[in-house]
Amino acid sequence: MEQILTLKEVAQYIKLNERTILKMAHNNEIPAKKIGNQWRFILSKVDEWLSQSVENVNPSDLDELIHTSPHVIPISRLFAPEMMEMNMSARNKAEALEELSLIPKKNGVIADSSLFLDAMQAREELMSTALSNGIAIPHPRYPIQGLFEEPRVLFGRSINGIEFGEIDGKKTHLFFVSCVPNEVTHLRVLAKLGLLLRVPNIVKRFIEAQSQDDLMRLFLELDKTDLDFSKPRSDGSNYR
Repeated sequence: MEQILTLKEVAQYIKLNERTILKMAHNNEIPAKKIGNQWRFILSKVDEWLSQSVENVNPSDLDELIHTSPHVIPISRLFAPEMMEMNMSARNKAEALEELSLIPKKNGVIADSSLFLDAMQAREELMSTALSNGIAIPHPRYPIQGLFEEPRVLFGRSINGIEFGEIDGKKTHLFFVSCVPNEVTHLRVLAKLGLLLRVPNIVKRFIEAQSQDDLMRLFLELDKTDLDFSKPRSDGSNYR
């Protein structure tokens, strides 16, 4: 049976205030159903919506989601060399998911990759996690209890690109996989990635990085960046 949330419960779940959720429900910006004069939300639909809209959610809402954590997550803490593959050999979507799932096993982060792979495949069957601009964020629909002890983002790069179901029809070159121990951290990591991928020229810099050390230096640099894209840029334009 599907779990149903009230307005207050869904606001607590995704760490936004109730007025924001209410406005989004009225504007059909979040899956919701009005019963009498009360809004109700199906948990699985909310999870789906969060995953699908991470690229398009209002930046101020993403910022609020991240900073409600008692410990703000630095970008560099989410990535580690043992969770990176700089030159993926996969030629298609199925091979890409398998190769990504094997990275943490190969480096001793997890003992068994089969559950991880199955969960990512099940999520892709609902809808592709490919975004635009050569990026995809494959991940389990729900975090797998006990699989990862601390939050990490798995990074994979395909120089030639892989057809992964991108909305613009182009190939995917960069893969970011949320590997976290619980749902709250999962949502915060997705929100953090949503802001990270808005940084001007960031995709180009990821593709041009020559080594894992180059990537880690880039993440440390991003830690010093104010990832608030609701603010105007110095040239008067906007990040979006």
